[in-house]
Amino acid sequence: MTFPTQGAKLTLAAWLETHSDFRLPAHASDVKTALMTLDTSPSPVSYSAQFATLKRYFNRAVLVLMVCCALLGFMAVPSAFAMNQANQVNIFWLFLVLLGFHGLNVIVWLITMVATSKRPSDSKGVLLTLLIFLNKKISKYSHFNDAVSAAYLHWQCPPHSNKWLISSLSHGAWGCYLLAGWVMTLLLLLTNQVNFAWETTLLSDAAFIQLTQTLSVIPQWFGIALPNQLDILASRVDLIQQSASTRQHWANFLLASILIYGVLPRLIFTLICVALYQITRKTHPLSTQEQIIQNRYRQPEQQSRLVLDADAYPKTLGTHNTNAKNDVLSDQAFSQQWALFEWSGEKPSQLQPVGSAVMLNSREEQARFLASPSHEAMFLLVDANQSPDRGTRRFLNQARAVHSALTLVIYQDTNSQFHDDWYRLARETNIPSNTLPKEE
Repeated sequence: MTFPTQGAKLTLAAWLETHSDFRLPAHASDVKTALMTLDTSPSPVSYSAQFATLKRYFNRAVLVLMVCCALLGFMAVPSAFAMNQANQVNIFWLFLVLLGFHGLNVIVWLITMVATSKRPSDSKGVLLTLLIFLNKKISKYSHFNDAVSAAYLHWQCPPHSNKWLISSLSHGAWGCYLLAGWVMTLLLLLTNQVNFAWETTLLSDAAFIQLTQTLSVIPQWFGIALPNQLDILASRVDLIQQSASTRQHWANFLLASILIYGVLPRLIFTLICVALYQITRKTHPLSTQEQIIQNRYRQPEQQSRLVLDADAYPKTLGTHNTNAKNDVLSDQAFSQQWALFEWSGEKPSQLQPVGSAVMLNSREEQARFLASPSHEAMFLLVDANQSPDRGTRRFLNQARAVHSALTLVIYQDTNSQFHDDWYRLARETNIPSNTLPKEE
């Protein structure tokens, strides 16, 4: 599937309409056709091309991160294999270096996931913060549109999916580190004769025997020859000679443990986190602006400019709304209560005298507005550049029932494409309407 997909384009278009002067064509036949505008505008590098390039840079940055972690794994193993004059290596010190910090990281990750399971977290972690920083620098160097760069980061790193993205990057990086360490361990064992030994001051021999046998439970399922009790006791540091079979058993034990307790868990965790990251992104509800764009093209008949039969409505009502097109709001209106319906731009400068205008962008905000009946004057501001849809009609009918002194104010400029639709909707819902011209 070519990138950006239609879902990615919808996110990009919603972000651009909210944070820039970009607008999708009003008279496209459907959403897919409207979103094709992103493939041709602006020239010479379209919004879609910029978006796809940022995605490609992000993937390359992730690849570089994994390669760096693999190189660290290659470099860490030789130092852990530092041998004395008798070519002896402390087997449990080797385990601590190769798997100890990995195990500690998994425990911390599990605790963090449990602690944040019931509340969202805005943390991006070190790895994701580094990738975002690099992406911003590349975007700035490539002279990409700032709104496109912000839209990409919003699409790639949504807050509701961030923890799974961070987890997949962390597990993937650790997996590369451990896999590289496993390969380097195999190469060192193939080219060197190593005597595995152990020593302790505080712990007893029985403790080491129990630990080794516990770690050997899963590798034994695969029929691998592992150290027995005699091999463990014969590997004390004060015993210089070690048989070939004992060395072979310890080597098998080391390689199997790194693979089973290190590489495979990280691979499984990475696949799970990537799957959950994709699922949470695909199942997350669309934003308000994305819903507005979809509704705009879902019912093309709602955008018809045909004049309705005037006899279907009271003449007095039609006269009132027709004359309202030329009415000018009085100064007293700006001292009343205002609400901005599905507003994606900046607050109009004419509303500066208004103390606080209520935003009605989300379903929760609209529900609170409908749950607060009032008989005082209420001015509902709508954007004539946005097309009203079926949900808009339902909201206005409900708002008229709870706000008896409701007035629909249509904010428009010379290029507004849907002012006639808003006037007609106001007339059909029996709500007085007025116009607020945009100041140049």
